[in-house]
Amino acid sequence: MDDLYFKLSQEEFSKGRKILLWIAASLFALIGFWDLYLKIFKHDSNASFGLTIVLFSISGFIFFIAFLASLKHKEHFFKVDNEIISYYFGLFFPSHHTYKWEEIDRIYMPPHQKTTILVLKDGRTIRINLTWVEKNKSRMIIRHIYYAAKQRDIDVLKKHIKK
Repeated sequence: MDDLYFKLSQEEFSKGRKILLWIAASLFALIGFWDLYLKIFKHDSNASFGLTIVLFSISGFIFFIAFLASLKHKEHFFKVDNEIISYYFGLFFPSHHTYKWEEIDRIYMPPHQKTTILVLKDGRTIRINLTWVEKNKSRMIIRHIYYAAKQRDIDVLKKHIKK
């Protein structure tokens, strides 16, 4: 069986887009500070605290997006080959998992679900949830695990798991 490797990471923002995000956030913050300055020190009646709050909220939101875009992320992947099933993914705290085919006792693949349950020989149960992966990639991953397990004479059970 061929090896399967999927890069699951999203494309990063380009440098130009990151710079534009930081500039937009800074502009909204500066306009908010200017509005606050007009209200407090110049006693301008046209300036309002509501507008200042909205400007700072927009600025904070754009700063948050710019910060997330500027972080360096490890590459998320899913790999199935002759020796192991290995993947690195997660939304907030990504983690790397590797399972050898010799450790797997049986596999549950519920129909019409993007999840696979590995039952290891030591009794542990591992749920691989692929609901956040693109539809075509998750289908190919599940299909590849199925055929690789059949090739190694691992029991593949298709039963309906209640949530």
